[in-house]
Amino acid sequence: MKLTKLMIRTALVMAAVFLVLNVLGGRQYAGMLSGTLEGGLPGLVFGVFYTLSWFATVLLVPILLLAGLAGVAVNGVRLLRRR
Repeated sequence: MKLTKLMIRTALVMAAVFLVLNVLGGRQYAGMLSGTLEGGLPGLVFGVFYTLSWFATVLLVPILLLAGLAGVAVNGVRLLRRR
């Protein structure tokens, strides 16, 4: 049960980090992927963090949420059978 909670929490934290970076304007600095650097070194670092958080949100969050919720569902069925 601890692992499923950890997966769900991790997914929610990743999504929250992406939301914060998006609200702070990180999308503007994601142009470093195409070779257009805006804002110097701080813009580059911010763009890298935004891009990594975007990939984590798109690729990892759905997997972690589905696996965590499946684990909760399976453990919930086991708890009902024990009674």
